[in-house]
Amino acid sequence: MHRALLPGLASMILLAGPATAADAPPGASSCTGCHAPKKVADSVIPHIAGRKAEDIVSFMREYRSGAWPSSVMGRIAKGFDDRQTEAIAAWFAAQPE
Repeated sequence: MHRALLPGLASMILLAGPATAADAPPGASSCTGCHAPKKVADSVIPHIAGRKAEDIVSFMREYRSGAWPSSVMGRIAKGFDDRQTEAIAAWFAAQPE
C-alpha cells in the first residue's frame, strides 16, 4: 500500500466507529461497563439507553444520597455532580433502545 494513502485510511477507520460514542459526555463510559447498549435477557442490571433523562437523574441522585443503597452505584454516583449527571442522562436518553 502506498504510504500517502495511510492517513486517509486511518481517518476512515476512526470515523467508522459508533457515531454517538464521540458525542458521549465525560463519565458516560463508566456506565457502559455494566449497562449494556442493548437489552440483555435475564440481566439484573437495567438497560438505560433510551430511558427518560429525568428518571436516570432521579436514580443517580437517590444512589448518591444513599436513599437507594447499593454496593457499586452509590460510589459511582458520588463521582458526578448534578450537571455531569444531567449531561450523562441526556446522552443515554438520546441513545436508541
